[in-house]
Amino acid sequence: MAQDIRELFKNDKGIPTHGLRSGHEQRFEARLDAHFGKPKTNSGKYMWLKIAAVCIVIFTVGSLFLSQNGNFGMPSDQQNVQVAEADASPLHLSDLSPEFKKLEDYYMASINVELAQLNLTDNNKELIDSYMGQLEELNTEYKKLNADLVEVGVNDQTVSTLIDNLQLRLDLLFKLKEKLKDLKQAPEGETQTNRI
Repeated sequence: MAQDIRELFKNDKGIPTHGLRSGHEQRFEARLDAHFGKPKTNSGKYMWLKIAAVCIVIFTVGSLFLSQNGNFGMPSDQQNVQVAEADASPLHLSDLSPEFKKLEDYYMASINVELAQLNLTDNNKELIDSYMGQLEELNTEYKKLNADLVEVGVNDQTVSTLIDNLQLRLDLLFKLKEKLKDLKQAPEGETQTNRI
């Protein structure tokens, strides 16, 4: 079934052996020009505009690059160190991955909803203040843990502690909500300290 292609070409009588006729290329170009139109040749006419446009683009890109760095004569390693020092904002759990962002957003939204639902009265002010103090301690610890992410780097223990902190804050608010519900249902004569 396999045939040598050279043998097939030798035996084919439809292929001319003498080559192309003279003037073939000119006739072919004439047919192309007639069908597609003659190409316009303005190669030198607006060359100075093309050069000016390229120069403007190069100048603009160079200006943008230099203005963003701001340090013209400083090597790039020193620029990176200065940028890192200036941008020493704490790394957050949500910066690590989309899953952690969803988790942190969920807990922070739940905490904010619970805080918004608190109804502060003269009867429960002391109880709420004590829980708010605990929440503030947990919030301060959360900020320290976020700072540790920058200093020490990301590790499982720090990430786990950050998540535990968020859970603990939400649990604390749920406990406060239950205490407030108990306080509301308790007889008026009973003091607040007996129930805590």
